[in-house]
Amino acid sequence: MTWRRATAVLGCVGVVALAGCATPGYNAPRIESELVRAGATPEQARCVTDQLTNTYDETQLGSHSEPSPKEVDRTRVILKQCGVTLPLQPLP
Repeated sequence: MTWRRATAVLGCVGVVALAGCATPGYNAPRIESELVRAGATPEQARCVTDQLTNTYDETQLGSHSEPSPKEVDRTRVILKQCGVTLPLQPLP
Protein backbone atom coordinates (compact mmCIF):
# COMPACT_ATOMS: atom_id res chain seq x y z
CA MET A 1 0.00 0.00 0.00
CA THR A 2 1.41 3.37 -0.94
CA TRP A 3 1.68 6.29 1.43
CA ARG A 4 -0.94 8.27 -0.54
CA ARG A 5 -3.43 5.40 -0.46
CA ALA A 6 -2.88 4.80 3.27
CA THR A 7 -3.45 8.50 3.98
CA ALA A 8 -6.70 8.45 1.96
CA VAL A 9 -7.98 5.39 3.83
CA LEU A 10 -7.16 6.92 7.22
CA GLY A 11 -8.81 10.18 6.15
CA CYS A 12 -12.00 8.35 5.20
CA VAL A 13 -12.03 6.47 8.51
CA GLY A 14 -11.60 9.78 10.35
CA VAL A 15 -14.48 11.41 8.47
CA VAL A 16 -16.80 8.49 9.24
CA ALA A 17 -15.79 8.54 12.91
CA LEU A 18 -16.41 12.28 13.21
CA ALA A 19 -19.76 11.99 11.46
CA GLY A 20 -20.82 9.40 14.02
CA CYS A 21 -19.80 11.71 16.86
CA ALA A 22 -21.72 14.62 15.36
CA THR A 23 -25.05 12.80 15.60
CA PRO A 24 -26.99 14.30 18.50
CA GLY A 25 -28.22 11.84 21.10
CA TYR A 26 -30.92 13.93 22.77
CA ASN A 27 -33.65 15.49 20.69
CA ALA A 28 -36.36 17.11 22.86
CA PRO A 29 -38.91 17.61 20.03
CA ARG A 30 -38.60 13.94 19.08
CA ILE A 31 -39.06 12.85 22.71
CA GLU A 32 -42.13 15.07 22.93
CA SER A 33 -43.66 13.64 19.76
CA GLU A 34 -42.99 10.08 20.98
CA LEU A 35 -44.68 10.85 24.30
CA VAL A 36 -47.70 12.30 22.48
CA ARG A 37 -47.78 9.26 20.21
CA ALA A 38 -47.78 7.08 23.34
CA GLY A 39 -50.82 8.93 24.73
CA ALA A 40 -49.50 11.94 26.68
CA THR A 41 -50.89 15.38 25.96
CA PRO A 42 -48.62 17.92 24.23
CA GLU A 43 -48.50 19.91 27.50
CA GLN A 44 -47.42 16.83 29.46
CA ALA A 45 -44.77 16.01 26.86
CA ARG A 46 -43.38 19.56 26.99
CA CYS A 47 -43.35 19.42 30.80
CA VAL A 48 -41.35 16.18 30.73
CA THR A 49 -38.71 17.45 28.32
CA ASP A 50 -38.42 20.77 30.17
CA GLN A 51 -37.95 18.95 33.48
CA LEU A 52 -35.44 16.52 31.96
CA THR A 53 -33.30 19.32 30.56
CA ASN A 54 -33.52 21.21 33.88
CA THR A 55 -32.50 18.10 35.83
CA TYR A 56 -29.87 16.48 33.61
CA ASP A 57 -27.08 17.73 31.37
CA GLU A 58 -27.87 17.28 27.65
CA THR A 59 -24.76 15.15 27.16
CA GLN A 60 -26.01 12.90 29.95
CA LEU A 61 -29.45 12.73 28.32
CA GLY A 62 -27.88 11.93 24.96
CA SER A 63 -25.56 9.23 26.24
CA HIS A 64 -26.36 5.66 25.38
CA SER A 65 -25.41 4.35 28.80
CA GLU A 66 -27.78 2.53 31.12
CA PRO A 67 -29.42 4.94 33.62
CA SER A 68 -28.64 4.47 37.28
CA PRO A 69 -31.44 3.44 39.67
CA LYS A 70 -31.37 7.00 41.06
CA GLU A 71 -31.85 8.45 37.55
CA VAL A 72 -34.75 6.07 36.89
CA ASP A 73 -36.42 7.08 40.15
CA ARG A 74 -35.92 10.79 39.41
CA THR A 75 -37.37 10.38 35.91
CA ARG A 76 -40.43 8.60 37.35
CA VAL A 77 -40.93 11.57 39.70
CA ILE A 78 -40.74 13.92 36.71
CA LEU A 79 -43.33 11.88 34.82
CA LYS A 80 -45.64 11.91 37.84
CA GLN A 81 -45.20 15.68 38.37
CA CYS A 82 -46.12 16.24 34.71
CA GLY A 83 -49.23 14.06 35.04
CA VAL A 84 -48.02 11.29 32.74
CA THR A 85 -49.64 8.06 33.90
CA LEU A 86 -49.17 5.91 30.84
CA PRO A 87 -48.69 2.19 31.43
CA LEU A 88 -45.18 0.91 30.85
CA GLN A 89 -44.77 -0.63 27.42
CA PRO A 90 -42.37 -3.49 26.66
CA LEU A 91 -39.23 -2.54 24.81
CA PRO A 92 -39.38 -3.27 21.05
